[in-house]
Amino acid sequence: MDTLWLIGLAVTVGLFPPLIWVLRSFNEWKYCHQYSTSKTARKLPPGHMGWPIIGELLDFLWCFKFTLKPDDFIWKRRAKYGDTGIYRTHLFGSPSIITCSPEANRFVTARAIEDDTFAPGWPSPELIGVNSIAMVEGLQHKRIRRYLMEAVNSPESLARIFVKLQPLFKAALKNWALKGSITAADEANQLTFHNICTLLFSYSNAPLLEKMERIYRGLRGGIRAQPINLPGTALHHALKCRKELSSILLSEMHDRRVNKENSKDDFLQVLMDSVDSNGDKLSEEEILDNIVSIILGGYASTANSITWALYYLAKYPAVLQKLKEENVSIRLKKKEDEILTYEDVKSMDYTSKVIDEVIRLANISAFVFRTASKDEEFNGYTIPKGWKVIVWLRANHVDPQYYHNPMEFNPDRWDGLIVKLGVYYVFGGGPRLCPGNNLVRMELFMFLHQVCIDYKWELSNPNASIHFLPYSRAIDGVKMTFRDM
Repeated sequence: MDTLWLIGLAVTVGLFPPLIWVLRSFNEWKYCHQYSTSKTARKLPPGHMGWPIIGELLDFLWCFKFTLKPDDFIWKRRAKYGDTGIYRTHLFGSPSIITCSPEANRFVTARAIEDDTFAPGWPSPELIGVNSIAMVEGLQHKRIRRYLMEAVNSPESLARIFVKLQPLFKAALKNWALKGSITAADEANQLTFHNICTLLFSYSNAPLLEKMERIYRGLRGGIRAQPINLPGTALHHALKCRKELSSILLSEMHDRRVNKENSKDDFLQVLMDSVDSNGDKLSEEEILDNIVSIILGGYASTANSITWALYYLAKYPAVLQKLKEENVSIRLKKKEDEILTYEDVKSMDYTSKVIDEVIRLANISAFVFRTASKDEEFNGYTIPKGWKVIVWLRANHVDPQYYHNPMEFNPDRWDGLIVKLGVYYVFGGGPRLCPGNNLVRMELFMFLHQVCIDYKWELSNPNASIHFLPYSRAIDGVKMTFRDM
């Protein structure tokens, strides 16, 4: 018996290395073999496809979730394969190409619309909406983008934003001060969600807004999740949230179409009423998907930026003092209760630098997804048709070759800084530049103007660890004391 056991152990130990080799080679053979053996052999970017089914997910989670060093995922590939700016991998359920240099990122994002080379490639497009600006291509993308730019970035819309939102910021900050102790992430999420719902469809019903915010949190949790739709997974919960949210928004749209007196001065009404040069309107599905997309892009990114602004300004008092001085000088030129205007914003040079620095470090979207619609070549490497392309924006925002001491919060770095094209891609780039980028920035101008003059705050846990999934956040949500000046 002992002899049989020893033989079995020896066989098991002997087979273990070959088994590991087979498993580690399976994805390489499955996805890459055809490119090296074809008559017109093409060269894939360097890298590895990882394990069967999960690919390199374990290494991704190791960097983002366990060691809390997300940038190591790219740095390790640079060290192992060279600084090519493009690598092959298997992530989020698909064979993928990672681009992470300014040139490679620009190559993908600039080609995304004009020749249909790189289509949208989010792992679960049904969450964002197949008719949303984030997903459509070609002429449909250009058409919808025109509608959204009119609704969000036109001079009339910007004027509406300044008038509608400043009282909301003022009331929220007063409420924070009354509480005395707050969790900035929670308060910022609630504030910006209420703000964007006011702009989009004039909602003011608190219970409904709280319900919708809860639904959106569930929806956000599935956007970059592994695409596995089973009970208990983030994607499964997100799909349920999307269905519930659609029901609420479709009901509002139906009510406005049936009862014309319910028309309102908001973004939803602009999208419902807009007519293009051919006399066509957006369909109900297009409006729904783009409203969902605007909220996802607008409220989450703004809330994250506000939270990080409070965090960094608390840790860098000299920056806060300079910010306050600029904004006090603007306040002194105004009458009592006169609101900030877009013309004021144009003169807020230092505030603008603070916003640029916050957004750079917050890395609101660490990466975005595309899909190669055909075989494409970049710097001698093939990007295969049908593969996902993960445009890794974060890598350049924290790269010391582009930003001196990149992890330091230093708005003065923007003095005379000429940023290389493709390095500062905080809102994406190319034809798919986020149409709500000005909305995010304008909200930050309004928030910082009020908070730096009238309030003071102190972090409760200044050394709290930072987590990076599904987005960058302090583990305690940035708890702080918050009070009147």
